[in-house]
Amino acid sequence: MFNNLVITKLLYLLEKIPYRTRFGLSLADELKYFYYKKIGYKTHRCLCGGKIVTRGIPPDGWETSCYKCELLIDED
Repeated sequence: MFNNLVITKLLYLLEKIPYRTRFGLSLADELKYFYYKKIGYKTHRCLCGGKIVTRGIPPDGWETSCYKCELLIDED
């Protein structure tokens, strides 16, 4: 498995590429989102190493995001 330094450098380089999706996500955000959907949802971890939590009040809404990189996974 890659160590954390390699992953951090890879995400940094992917952020520098000027490509954006139609929703405004960078390639690094797409990679983090793909990682969470395939692997991270079991452990509630993001590719950056942060913890993914769901917070909010049920009648008002909720959001699922990473504490470290603030990647928004899901919201209502």
